[in-house]
Amino acid sequence: MTLCLLMSDFGLLHSATDNATVDDCGYAVVTVPEGCDACHGAPPTKSTHPPNNRCFRCHGQVVDKTFAFIQSGMHQNGTVEYAVGCTSCHGWDLGVSPPQNLKGKCSEGINGTGAHAALRRDAVPAHQVNCSNCHSVPLSTWADGHIDGDGQAEVVFSNLAVAGNAVPVWDGKTCANVYCHGATLTGGDYKEPGWYETGGRAGECGACHRLTDPQGNADADCHSCHPTSVNSANAILPYGTHINGVIDLDNATSGGGA
Repeated sequence: MTLCLLMSDFGLLHSATDNATVDDCGYAVVTVPEGCDACHGAPPTKSTHPPNNRCFRCHGQVVDKTFAFIQSGMHQNGTVEYAVGCTSCHGWDLGVSPPQNLKGKCSEGINGTGAHAALRRDAVPAHQVNCSNCHSVPLSTWADGHIDGDGQAEVVFSNLAVAGNAVPVWDGKTCANVYCHGATLTGGDYKEPGWYETGGRAGECGACHRLTDPQGNADADCHSCHPTSVNSANAILPYGTHINGVIDLDNATSGGGA
C-alpha cells in the first residue's frame, strides 16, 4: 500500500495556499501536497499530458483548486476520471484560448501565449479572430492530430486568413502574407507582425493598408466609401464589416463595388 493510497483513503490530502499570492494567470499560488507524486508525477510526465499541475482543470470532479478531494472515491478507483474541454489545457476561466499555455503560464510574449490575447479579445468584436483561421480545430478531444504528444500547436491557415487567395506563411516568429494583415491590400507599414510583439501596432490604422484615397489624398473620408466598416470619425465600427474577406464599398459614393 503506497503513501498516495493511504492519503486518499483517509482524506489527508491537503495543501498550503496563500490566497494573497497569485500567479501570472491570476490563480492563487498553491503548493502541491506532499505525496501527490508517489504514484504519478505532479504533473504526470506522459507525453500527452500537459506539463501543468492545475489538476482541477481536467479532474475537477476529483479535486478542487487547492488539491482537496471533492470525491475521494473517484481517486484510485481503477479509472482516470477526467472531464475536459477547450479551456482545460490551453484556455482559462475567461475563454477557450490562451493565455494559459500548456505549461499553465499566461504572460504575454512567451511560447504558447504570444499575441493570442490581442487576437481573441480585441476591443473591437469584429476583430476577434476565430481559432480556425490559424489552427485545425478538432471536433473532439482525442481527434487524430490533437494531443499527439509533441507539445506543439500546428499552424494551419484557413478561412479568413486565406481570403482573397492570400497564401500565409508562419516561420515560428512572424506571420506574413495573411489576409487579416493586409496581404491583398495596397500600402500598410506593418503587414508582417511578430508573434511576440503585443503592443498593438498590428491593429493600428495604416498597418495593413494605405490611409489615403485612390487619388492619394491623405485627408480621405474613409466613412464616405466604407460606411459599414468605419463611422464618420473614421473609427472602426465594433460590429461592422472591417476585415471580413470583402472590400465593402458604398457604390453611390465610390463609383463601384468590389
